[in-house]
Amino acid sequence: MRPAKVQAFVAEQHAVDTTLYLLLDPLADCAVDDPLHIEALRQSLGNDAITPVQRPDLIHTPSACPVLVTLAAPGVSPSQQLLALSALRAREEQDRHKRFVCGWLTSSAATRHLSAHIVSLGQLPQEQGRGFFPIHEPLRLELLAGCLRRKDEGPWWPIRHWLLPTSSGASFVLEGVPERRTVPDSRMTAVQQDAPLVSALLSSWRRALRLPLTYAPARWTGPTELAPQAAAKAYVHIERARELGLGNPDDILTLALHSLLLHPNPR
Repeated sequence: MRPAKVQAFVAEQHAVDTTLYLLLDPLADCAVDDPLHIEALRQSLGNDAITPVQRPDLIHTPSACPVLVTLAAPGVSPSQQLLALSALRAREEQDRHKRFVCGWLTSSAATRHLSAHIVSLGQLPQEQGRGFFPIHEPLRLELLAGCLRRKDEGPWWPIRHWLLPTSSGASFVLEGVPERRTVPDSRMTAVQQDAPLVSALLSSWRRALRLPLTYAPARWTGPTELAPQAAAKAYVHIERARELGLGNPDDILTLALHSLLLHPNPR
């Protein structure tokens, strides 16, 4: 993620009636002397700029919950230094299992309402009631968005825009539109349940691309680290492996990786 990308997002989407936020996840590593550390941000921006996103599975460990950081109120310009630092941090951790920077958001809703809504995105239907998935995590959010036909169809509102760092090393913007709010379905739940397997396949894919393979006609050679919509592609190959009768995760990953790198005619 280049700083110019984040700066362009802010210039285009931080309207006079919206607040600009940075979403951070303390479960990822961040040094205490890092300017993006939550306590450092509390000191530089003020306590009111820090709003926890109270995950129901971490309700007894509030310090581990995600945090919405108010970077700029309506009509106010954000710190260019913080924008640049957060963009560079997102770029550095694109291949990590846990990502500290989970995106940049704009909304005109009250911060507490926005925080509650981010939690609600992870409450997906299961056979018995609803389960919770940490949808704020970039990979999980990318997978959720991949279940939709269009980037403005999701259950994003009252989030107006969400700049999301993706698995490929690029980014895309989710757009919240009130009349297009999508009701979560069982397919979204199934995809979220496979997020750890998708993450493992993405990690193997990245490592393989760094090797001097002599024969890999399907390997990605584009400008980003992985192919566009990498998470969705990984999930599709996992599903195809299952359709062929594979059930062991190692077997599924092996066949999926073969399809992404070696198969001369990947479907």
